[in-house]
Amino acid sequence: MSSPHSVPGTAEAVPGPTDAERARTLFAEARTGTLATLAVDPAGVPFASLVSQVADDLGRPVLCLSDMAEHTRNLAADPRASVMVSEVGAGDPLARGRVTLLGEIGRLAGDERAAALTLYRSAHPEAFYVDFDDFHVYRLAVASVRYVGGFARMSWVDPAEYAAGVPDPLSAHRAGIVDHMNDDHADALVTFCRVFAGRPDTALARMLDVDRYGFSVLAADAPDADGHTVRLSFDEPADTPLAVRSAMVALVRRARS
Repeated sequence: MSSPHSVPGTAEAVPGPTDAERARTLFAEARTGTLATLAVDPAGVPFASLVSQVADDLGRPVLCLSDMAEHTRNLAADPRASVMVSEVGAGDPLARGRVTLLGEIGRLAGDERAAALTLYRSAHPEAFYVDFDDFHVYRLAVASVRYVGGFARMSWVDPAEYAAGVPDPLSAHRAGIVDHMNDDHADALVTFCRVFAGRPDTALARMLDVDRYGFSVLAADAPDADGHTVRLSFDEPADTPLAVRSAMVALVRRARS
């Protein structure tokens, strides 16, 4: 791993999640998405609809669709489709991450259906409709992956890399960690920016995000000054909130020494 003082623009880049990992994390977090199919009528026109989804252990979207839905009618004629999910948050939605998975959607049966239905129920316990006779379980076989991380960050992700990617284990704890650091340890964030990020005049610092590899901080030299985003890394991947706490304590000790 890179040292915690490495910052973007230096010879030694700060490690972070790959686009495959970021895409897997977004699909692991999302419970709804946009399903795009090819319409039967008018023929061939893209048809987008809101669906509930859950990603399986390979990141494939699992859906529960009604026979009466227009998108199900479309899939019966042409299984080609895409599912898009986007990052939730404040500010400009185009500045946030989103992922589109392209491929073919097929209806599941037998053991595959049973396993997928159990997964879907766990993500959507309120989904009473799964027991209706006209609802069936479907899954997208991922052929292409398009990741957009906001403005000026985008890539086509290799489907095999996407399938092998691991969603960030801190995803469910991210907001709590960020709030805790900003509310109780803002002084430590300032110190990190001064010592490790080469910004000795930092007066204010606010954590923006955290993942298993490190965290991003918005640093400013004065209350009315424009902020500058820097990324700092952990010595080792931190997969739990406790591991993040230990990593932060280690950084504080190093900064003070």
